[in-house]
Amino acid sequence: MIFYKNIKKHKKSNEKNLIFSIFDAGVVSDLDDQLKNANECKSFYNLSYVNGALKTGLGFQDLAIPASIDNLQDCHTANFAEDIDVIKGIWLDRWFQPDSNSYFYNLMLIDTKFKIWSLPLIDEFEGMVWPQSTALKSFPIYQCLYRISGKDACLFFSKEGMLAITSVTASLYENIPPIISCAVHYDKFFGITNTNRNMLIYKSNTNLLEWEDEENNTIEFLDNVGSFNKVIAFNDYVYLFREYGITKISIYSSTKDFSFTHLYNSASRIYENSVCLCGENIFFMTRDGLYAFNGNSVNKIASDYDVYFKNLDNKFASSACLNGKYYYATKCNFNDDNVVGCENQSYVNNVLFEIDINNFKLNLLRGVDILKILAIDIPYFSKLCACFNTDNFKQRVGELVYNGSIFENVTDKCWTSFFTDLGYKSKRKKIKEIIIISKFNCEIEIKSDEETKVYKFTGNPNEQRISVCIYGKNFQFSFKTNENQCDIQKPMIVFDVLQ
Repeated sequence: MIFYKNIKKHKKSNEKNLIFSIFDAGVVSDLDDQLKNANECKSFYNLSYVNGALKTGLGFQDLAIPASIDNLQDCHTANFAEDIDVIKGIWLDRWFQPDSNSYFYNLMLIDTKFKIWSLPLIDEFEGMVWPQSTALKSFPIYQCLYRISGKDACLFFSKEGMLAITSVTASLYENIPPIISCAVHYDKFFGITNTNRNMLIYKSNTNLLEWEDEENNTIEFLDNVGSFNKVIAFNDYVYLFREYGITKISIYSSTKDFSFTHLYNSASRIYENSVCLCGENIFFMTRDGLYAFNGNSVNKIASDYDVYFKNLDNKFASSACLNGKYYYATKCNFNDDNVVGCENQSYVNNVLFEIDINNFKLNLLRGVDILKILAIDIPYFSKLCACFNTDNFKQRVGELVYNGSIFENVTDKCWTSFFTDLGYKSKRKKIKEIIIISKFNCEIEIKSDEETKVYKFTGNPNEQRISVCIYGKNFQFSFKTNENQCDIQKPMIVFDVLQ
C-alpha cells in the first residue's frame, strides 16, 4: 500500500501597501476614477491639510470684539437676540474722528423690518447695538462707504432712494436712483442702477446730493455681452463686469472723453456676487469654475476643484477677500448620499470655500447656510464674519476660526478617495490591515464592489494597527470623524493581490 502526502493547495498572494501621502495636496477633480491615482482625493469637507496630515477644519464662533484699544485681547461677544429678531445682512462702516485723528469702526446690521443697527468694533458697552433713527422700507440692494458733504457716510441704496448714515445723522434722499454698484475714478462717479442693467451712469463730480439731470450722463452697450453687474476702479482704469464678459473704460481729462475695450467674453455666466478685488487680481466665478483677472487678461485657476464649482446656484452667493484668501459662500452639490449640517432642511447656501490666492490651496466648510460674509480688516484686528440663514443662528454673527464646529455644533468631517483598482486591474484583492496615527477618534470606511465595512479607531498619539478583511476588485477609502478636533497622519492600507 502506498500512502501519498496530503498537500493542501493555497491561492498565491502578493502583499502590497497603499500610503496616503497625498494628504498634503487636497487634489479634487472631475476626472474618471480610473484615471486618478489610488490615494488621491475625490471629495473632502470640514478638514484642513497641514504638513501632510488631515487636521481640524474651518468653523464659526460668536464674533468677539475688544473692549478697548489698550487691551485688544480682552474681548466679549454680543447678544443680538435682545434687540434683533433676525439678522438679514451685515456691513462695515467707518467715519473719521477729528478730535482723535483716527477712524471709528462699526458693524452695521439689518433686521427683517429693514431697521439698521450699529455695533462699535471697539466696544466698551459689552455688545450693545444702537438703532438708527431712519429705517428703510425694503432690503437694501447695495451698500458702500462714501463722503457726503465732506463727512464719512455709510450709504444704503434701495427702491425708495439712498439712506446716508453719518456719525450724527441718518438721512433718506429719495431722488437718488437705486444703485447696485458704484466706483469713483478721476473725480468722476460711475454707477449701475437696478432700473436699467444695460446702462452705466457717470457724473462729472462725486457729490451724490447734486443729482441734476444735466449733470448725469449714461453709457449704454447694446451687444451680446449681457447686463452690467459690477463696476470696479482698479489699476488706473474702471472695469465693468458684465453677465458674460469684462469691459475696460479708459478715462481722459475731458468730461465725456472715454474709450472702451471689451477684454473678455465668457462662455458661461459670471456670478455677480462672486466678483471680488483681492490684491493684484479680481477673482470671479462662472459655471465653469474660478478665474483671476489682472487688469489685462483672464486666467482659469484651481481647475482641480471644478467639480465643486460647476453649475452652482449662486442666487444668494457672497464673496470676500481677507489676508490673502478668497472666500465664497454658495450652494454646492457634492453628489454623495451624505446630509451634512444645514442640508437636513431647506437652505440657500451650504458651503464656504476658502482659497489661498498664492498657491490656490482649498479649504471648505460644508453644512453652513450663510446669508452674507464680510471681511473686517481694521487696524485693530482682521476677521471674516458671517450672518446665517439657519434657524438656530439667525440672531448671531460669527467669525471664522479653525475649530471644527459651527458654534456649538461639531461638523462632520470626511476625506474620500477615488474608486481604485489599486493598480491591479481586473484582479481580486484582499484588504487585510490598516495602519494609522490618529490623535482623536475617527473611522475608516472601505467600500468595494463586493462589500462595505467601517473600522473605528480610538484617539492615540501612537501608531495603531488593526486587522481587517474585505475583498473586491475596486475600493474606495473614506476617513471620517464627528469629533471636534482632527489629526490623522500616515495612514497605510496593506492588501494582498490574489492570483
